Amino acid sequence: MHENLADNLRMWDESYAWPQDGDEWQGQAALCGVPYAEWKASLVEHLIDPYVTPETAVLEIAPGRGRWTEYLVRRAAHVTLVDISPACLAYCRERFQAFANVEYALTPGDRLPEGAGGRIGVVWSYDSFVHMHPDVVAAYLREIRRVLKPGGRAVVHHANVADPATHRQEEAPGWRSAVTSAAVRGMAAEAELSVEAQFTYWDEARRIGVPRFGDQITVLRAERAERPSTSSLTS
Repeated sequence: MHENLADNLRMWDESYAWPQDGDEWQGQAALCGVPYAEWKASLVEHLIDPYVTPETAVLEIAPGRGRWTEYLVRRAAHVTLVDISPACLAYCRERFQAFANVEYALTPGDRLPEGAGGRIGVVWSYDSFVHMHPDVVAAYLREIRRVLKPGGRAVVHHANVADPATHRQEEAPGWRSAVTSAAVRGMAAEAELSVEAQFTYWDEARRIGVPRFGDQITVLRAERAERPSTSSLTS
């Protein structure tokens, strides 16, 4: 296992207490100068509602305790939750047990379910790629390409550090990894994904987005049919 994967497993499965199921992370809203509830509603309005319809099959990478899953399961036709943490998946199973449109898959941290190949309309990931080593990000982008349908999109929140050559994740505020937006564009091209947009603020007029730690959102698109499958996971 990549050292970064082991660190993430240890952090989110064992060490972190999840005091408000992810809603304790309100720093982005504070920096944007808006109440957390307003910031959260704005994210849903701009990054979930335009992409997810009642016909969409969604795959969420690293849902944690379901901070954004609660919106996905109410809107999408089907949601596949993929996480490295058995504890997080167990919590989500309990939290969303009333929903019949959800399935769960444990990942080693860089692969997506075999059976998802070519059938996913939207891949969603927030507050997860920000902690991933560039090698792990690249692996996931290849997997995202494999599972997306032609025309499918991925909405990914990731780090965008100033100097990846000198950046040290273990010392960085927000535990951000040494990833840049330019690197994500390059990895996406290698994975045969088109970059539709990269931005810090999804609402430029009100300056609402993810400015804390220099983060960015990248929207990716799959133009053609999926690649041959290379992974195998069980739910």
